[in-house]
Amino acid sequence: MILDKIARRLTLSGMVLAVLSMAGCVGSRLPVDNRPELPDAFPNHTVAQIQQQIRTASADTVVAYTAKASLSIRTPEQSANVTAKMMHRRGDSLFMTLSPGLGIVAARMLVTPDSFFVHDRINKQLNYGALEFASAFLPASLTGDDVFRNLLGLILPEPDVAWTLDTDSSYYHLRDPSGRRHYIIDPSVWRVVRYEERTAQGDLLEARTFTAYDVFDEVYLPRRIILQRPLDDTSLSIYYRELTLNPPTLSFAWHVEDSVERVLIDGAYENN
Repeated sequence: MILDKIARRLTLSGMVLAVLSMAGCVGSRLPVDNRPELPDAFPNHTVAQIQQQIRTASADTVVAYTAKASLSIRTPEQSANVTAKMMHRRGDSLFMTLSPGLGIVAARMLVTPDSFFVHDRINKQLNYGALEFASAFLPASLTGDDVFRNLLGLILPEPDVAWTLDTDSSYYHLRDPSGRRHYIIDPSVWRVVRYEERTAQGDLLEARTFTAYDVFDEVYLPRRIILQRPLDDTSLSIYYRELTLNPPTLSFAWHVEDSVERVLIDGAYENN
């Protein structure tokens, strides 16, 4: 991935943020800043009521944001910590700049609904192509169908699944009939604070954890998001230092100098 290349060229710190070491653990209580009290009806909500509460609180009024975030990524090849500046509009595009510090913009990324562009400013190379071929350069969490909700912690259980409901002292747990998919819901903020998906053999395939909640324009959103694929030994951790919802204007203008090498990423590249 592009972050691996940046780490090798700039000798970024090999120390991953401590949060990555905790990413696979869910204690009896996930930390939520400014956490309200549990609703009086807890733990007696039905599945339908839980789904409705999450939909009601899912902040569909949030259609765009800008952010400054600390981003940590771990792959089998490398670990890196960078600062990311982000612009994102729901159903449209995600733009990011990545910096290891010292004011250096090492890379820029633009992800549209059907394409991706990664400008490696260190190696003076632009890699681009259809979104289906982006996996060699971008984490899957930045190219999925639900990337906007993933990056704001606004995911919700699908309405057409026959979920099984369990509770503990603080959370609702929804599991699908196969037992392979599991949502953990905090009813104090009506947010999914953890999602897990397992293989048929029970191995953890994917996990998304949303913590360090804060209030942004009267909306509860997580400052810390951890996206994992343990079988691939990859983790992406985001900590939002600044987050502005629904900015009045966003510009996804994209210009790359003619001197930069262009590399089209397609099926032939993927098979090399």
